[in-house]
Amino acid sequence: MITLKHSFFIDIKIILITIFKKSWLDKNGFYYYLSTQKKYKEINWEKLIKDINNELRNYEFLKELKGDYVVFLSKYGVFGSFYKPDIIYANIQRDSSKITLTILHEIIHLLLEKDPLFKKSNHETKEKIVENKLNEIIKKDKLNI
Repeated sequence: MITLKHSFFIDIKIILITIFKKSWLDKNGFYYYLSTQKKYKEINWEKLIKDINNELRNYEFLKELKGDYVVFLSKYGVFGSFYKPDIIYANIQRDSSKITLTILHEIIHLLLEKDPLFKKSNHETKEKIVENKLNEIIKKDKLNI
């Protein structure tokens, strides 16, 4: 099961994490937000959560997952990140379909982090592996959408 949440305290936490990791993010070419674009100032969180949940239902892959995942939504930080074993952060300054893909991407990361060979890979290699797996899932599940 995937639970989507938002809170002011999560926004503060993400801002602090982003500031702390800023030099690494810059060095590795990551996009991140420490401010909010005008169109995202006022968010209807209930509607956004409903829209994302509706999109997540299109992916059979998620129905086969063991365990629960908590996804914290925020206006700040990178597009997506994860903390083992089951925490995901997703930036909402995009449309809900892109947020959904970010959530899938981070779930794949969490699943693959259990593999010792994957753990030893560098960041760039991990991202390629995750993106390949995500593309497989999208192709398979698009037939059902």
